[in-house]
Amino acid sequence: MLQALFFDLDGTLTDSQAGIVNSIKYSLNKLNLPQLDATTLKLFIGPPLLASYQKYCGLSANDAQQALTTYREYYTQQGIFENKVYSGIPAALGQLQQRYQLYITTSKPEQYAQQISDHFQLSQYFTGIYGASMDETRAAKSEIIAYAQDRTGFKQPQRLVMVGDRENDINGAHDHGLQSIAVTYGFGSPAELTAAAPSAFAATPMSLPQIVTQLDH
Repeated sequence: MLQALFFDLDGTLTDSQAGIVNSIKYSLNKLNLPQLDATTLKLFIGPPLLASYQKYCGLSANDAQQALTTYREYYTQQGIFENKVYSGIPAALGQLQQRYQLYITTSKPEQYAQQISDHFQLSQYFTGIYGASMDETRAAKSEIIAYAQDRTGFKQPQRLVMVGDRENDINGAHDHGLQSIAVTYGFGSPAELTAAAPSAFAATPMSLPQIVTQLDH
């Protein structure tokens, strides 16, 4: 029987594309790095940023750290709130909250996730918010899930479901034996999510309560 749900943030609860993309563009401009096309920029949303700067910009670990620091200059002042809650999310969370404990598990730094949740009035639905460390030594989704399990005491994987929009969410759930729901309204491509093999797919936020009920057997 399910007890708790772990929710990704970017692309699952909020459409954060504008703020993240603008922050990346700012960092590339300031560091005189080549600009990236829109498709590549979208790939930054969800996974840890240090790894994405290395992967998509060809940066060394040190240069990626500098890019991340520059990214945060814009993000902390402006980009963090260039964001919006997906339609239907508050209603879905309100329904789910009646039966389960809800947590945010995100590769975004924990303090930013808390700020966003407070700003958009999402914190009322969540028992806890677990995210990356600022230096991204804890950032991969598998690490965040382990951290959240440790902090919440939910060590039995059959009592948990991970809800997310990218392959790292689903693969992180697999790493710990959790069921998972891939939301298809976020930033992951259909091919990416299908290859990750989640337990179920959700096309809209309002379909989540019914899908969770189906998994809770």
